[in-house]
Amino acid sequence: MFKRFLSMLRSERALSLDIRLQLVNGLFYPFASLIAGALAGLWIAVTVTILVDDILVRITADIIVAIAIARIAIGLAYIRGKQVTPASVATWELVYATGAGLFALSLGLVTFLALLRVDNEPLHLMLTTTTAAYAASITGRNAGRPWIALSQLYLAAAPMCLGLMLNPIAFYQIVGATLLLFMFGMTDITLSVRQTIVGALETQRLNAELAQASQQQAALFDDALNNMSHGLCMFDSDSNLLVWNQKFLDLLQHDGRGIAKGMQLQDLLQSARRQGTPARNVQLIEAIRDSVQSTGARKSFARLSDGAAVAVSHQTMRNGNVVLVLEDVTEQTEAHDRIRQLAWNDELTGLMNRASFNERLKKSLSRADHAPPLALHLIDLDNFKAVNDTLGHPVGDHLLVDVARRIVATVAGRGHVARLGGDEFVVIQPLHGQAADYQALADAILAGLGEPFDISGHNITIGASIGIALSPDHADTDDVLLKRADMALYKAKANGRQTIVVFEHALDVQVQLRRQLELDIRVAMANDQFSLAFQPIVEVASGRITALEALIRWQHPSRGLVSPAEFIPVAEDTGQIIGIGRWVVEEACRVLKTLDGEMVCAVNFSAVQFQDKSFPDFLAHTLQAHGIKPARLEFEITETALLDDSSSTRDMLAELGRLGVGVSLDDFGTGYSSLSHLRTFPFTKIKIDGSFVQDLPGSASAVAVIRAVCNIGQILGIAVVAEGVETQQQLQFLSTAGCSHVQGYLLGRPAPQERLATVLAEYSTARMRSLLAA
Repeated sequence: MFKRFLSMLRSERALSLDIRLQLVNGLFYPFASLIAGALAGLWIAVTVTILVDDILVRITADIIVAIAIARIAIGLAYIRGKQVTPASVATWELVYATGAGLFALSLGLVTFLALLRVDNEPLHLMLTTTTAAYAASITGRNAGRPWIALSQLYLAAAPMCLGLMLNPIAFYQIVGATLLLFMFGMTDITLSVRQTIVGALETQRLNAELAQASQQQAALFDDALNNMSHGLCMFDSDSNLLVWNQKFLDLLQHDGRGIAKGMQLQDLLQSARRQGTPARNVQLIEAIRDSVQSTGARKSFARLSDGAAVAVSHQTMRNGNVVLVLEDVTEQTEAHDRIRQLAWNDELTGLMNRASFNERLKKSLSRADHAPPLALHLIDLDNFKAVNDTLGHPVGDHLLVDVARRIVATVAGRGHVARLGGDEFVVIQPLHGQAADYQALADAILAGLGEPFDISGHNITIGASIGIALSPDHADTDDVLLKRADMALYKAKANGRQTIVVFEHALDVQVQLRRQLELDIRVAMANDQFSLAFQPIVEVASGRITALEALIRWQHPSRGLVSPAEFIPVAEDTGQIIGIGRWVVEEACRVLKTLDGEMVCAVNFSAVQFQDKSFPDFLAHTLQAHGIKPARLEFEITETALLDDSSSTRDMLAELGRLGVGVSLDDFGTGYSSLSHLRTFPFTKIKIDGSFVQDLPGSASAVAVIRAVCNIGQILGIAVVAEGVETQQQLQFLSTAGCSHVQGYLLGRPAPQERLATVLAEYSTARMRSLLAA
């Protein structure tokens, strides 16, 4: 805090004169609060004079009266025209500071003397509360000039705290020590508020300068627009046309008739289709539409039917407007095409790129009987995305270069190395001579990539997963061999990463089954094959069912009941979980509408659903359509889902909080960074994973974990729900441990909607009490 104070003093010297004028002016305004403080001081002083006979106390009170009257006079002189000017700013600041400091000191002294010399507890209460209130309020009012505010704070509060601590009454001493801590806390707040005020004033000044600069830039823009060799147009955030030039119309072969400011993008493009040669402009029109609707900077190219090429560059301005620049790049594109034909190396790593890899693999497999057997190692880095997200793309690119070097060094002439893109590499290993052991090479690659990388001072450990396919054992064509290596890689990553898997034909069967399951999920969505079952969540204290968890069920027409553990991962991988998740919310709200107005329904929220940017709008509409209060719906989010601390995750949590729905942390204790999640987001419930409950009461570790979680919940004011309660012993232990809610087969199995009303009607709180009492 002392460093912040010194930093504040140094920054005072850098303040511009106009900002300092505003800050000093703020000392006298609002004038009413200044008068109110002085009058309060007069009242206190008069009261002390009447009630107290002690001569020192009365003299100090009289001083307060004199200073208060002087301050009122100074304030009146200021507001009657003698306001601060550049020449008088230092004088007025000193005048105010002197009066304020003397007033604060006299108030602190009268409180100090009264506490030690006058035996009158009501008087003590009046003076300490008045002085503390004055100290607290003045630090906020005068935070723009913190040296004044802090001097008032210490001059008023320090004597008061000293008087309280010197008083023989223990309670007074405790209050004095507490107020002393409060005084230092207010110091930190004052410095923070001052920084905010100065920042706001700086921003205001900069905005004024920017406004003037913008006018000048607008004039320059008009000149540049009328002399550009490129086509240019600008749209606002609602895709309404704002600006265009003649070159833009020329590239569209448009005569300009019907083009007007404010016309919609679709109307403009429709007009362009009707004029010129419609077939010529198809790609250009699509490029313009895609660029306007893009959310970030981009550059696209359109090949026209007459052989011309147009580059469309997109840039979004701060105000949301979109600027497109259209450039005739026919010559450059033709040259680029010629160069691209010669480009066979990956630009970043220098390895073969995908095109040259494909060519190499085809040649290796097309030598008829002379082709030796080969192994195709498909390598995918583990945790590379986390490196990019946390350390940035430059570090990620450097890491890819070092990964390429390690793979090349490990292969050491035993094969050909390529980068297919992103963090995916491949090795073509001819199996002849000493290079026939593909497993040994894969082990060496895995070990090499498992060693730490030193990138720009960062110690990075990533690892990799490898899928291997053999030719001719597994395939004799390039596309099938690569596909089967990819199947093996998928299996390796599913096995927990940092593993090697060699393709086997059972994997092909698994892939086919997975694809069939994907198709079946689509059919299930279309044919309403999904349903919900609801499991009660019981409040321990009252024994009442206060919530229901909605659990999805799938009755397949030929396979029977399909477990969520089987189809949910597939739905997540394919993105179908987005539609399923929305259906679950819609169905849960429909059921909630038929239940008691206080009943809450909890639904599971997948990590993939964080990417559904329009979900908050859908949720708000669904709640409104069914007339459901947001607090009656609760989303259960696992700790694993929160591992990706991306902007989409943070934005979604913020939107759910804004809508007022509940959010509970599911499977607590099985993920990572749980305590930080509890600190940064206001969860409504913590759900203890059933694996801990199953081990009760015999497992000492499970007992310790559950007691700790319950204590955390009580401290943070968050309800704690235990899942998987199946025995009376478990229930009784959870009750004594402080668990607020329980869920499990002992209290109720999941029931379909048609039986839900019966389950709720037949449920008895007496049974819960008997289970706890036995």
